[in-house]
Amino acid sequence: MYCPNCGAGNQTADSYCKRCGQWLRDFKSRAGMQFGGETPQQNIFTGLFMSALSTVAALISAIALYFTYLGTSDAKWSVYLAAAFCLCIAGWQASSFVVTMKLRRRLNKSRDASLSPAELTGQKTSPALRAGESTPFISVTAVTENTTELLEPVRNKADSSSL
Repeated sequence: MYCPNCGAGNQTADSYCKRCGQWLRDFKSRAGMQFGGETPQQNIFTGLFMSALSTVAALISAIALYFTYLGTSDAKWSVYLAAAFCLCIAGWQASSFVVTMKLRRRLNKSRDASLSPAELTGQKTSPALRAGESTPFISVTAVTENTTELLEPVRNKADSSSL
């Protein structure tokens, strides 16, 4: 897969581009619209929104049940139990909201701390090593040197014997 933003090849679908950081959507596996969004940031925003909305709805439901039936003689135990469940749901959704906020902050921090595109494409060089001193260890010339001179007499003897 190629990045539509920078053209970098050999990319994985449903991940970030290794060069520019653009989200690479997999068009083949998703035929319809997906709930939440295409990118992790959009999914986190949807999770935050839904957690906040359900927290508020559960709190309003619990408060409405308690204030409507609290202290009246026509309230049954089931109304108070339903209000208690609404409070539990509100607490759970509030904790989900906090966890999602931490996840969002962590994702943003890691994206900000990641390397910029210029740093990703730049060549990193290591310091060059000094040339080693090999003369005390190697005194023999290479095997391929002077092979023509060594084979000349053998060829000349073979030529003269064939005459």
